[in-house]
Amino acid sequence: MDVADHTGTNPPLSEELRARIETAFHVAVEKLCMDFGSAETVMQTGEAFGRGVFSDLLRDKTEDWTLDTWIAMTTQLIFNPLGDSCTIADLDETQARTIMTHGALQHKTEEQELVSLFTYSFLRGLLLSAFPNGELLLGSTMSQGAPVNEYTFKISASFKDRTERQRVKNLFTTTKRL
Repeated sequence: MDVADHTGTNPPLSEELRARIETAFHVAVEKLCMDFGSAETVMQTGEAFGRGVFSDLLRDKTEDWTLDTWIAMTTQLIFNPLGDSCTIADLDETQARTIMTHGALQHKTEEQELVSLFTYSFLRGLLLSAFPNGELLLGSTMSQGAPVNEYTFKISASFKDRTERQRVKNLFTTTKRL
């Protein structure tokens, strides 16, 4: 299937992908409520969703991933159809710093921290599917109440980078109660 067939202007893919992320987010929220507020359940659900989306939409697109190619394909096939805005602030061969606004889940809850935690996990699942030795770093979060986050996608994680998931989990422990 040609990549051009999957631009953000293709309504069936956009609607299908939006329905999928909304369902996965709803499942994460339900699990959060059932698990007495464990951020880990939200993270696991988001990461599994990211791996599934990668498998469905990106896995067969290229055998030799570069970060530049991965960012371009992910933006075209996933972020644009979801209505997410992704601005590349810095990009080199090993990492990309981005500013993202998350449109698909913006109005699904008043708990924007929960949206940010789920989105971080979803993006981490996408990234690690292409770059198993990589890591997603979370920079600043939220801009005047909007779901805006700064992320650094790294294709090769340092020892310190590997602690990021736990740091993010600790950061979002405030999502324990909805």
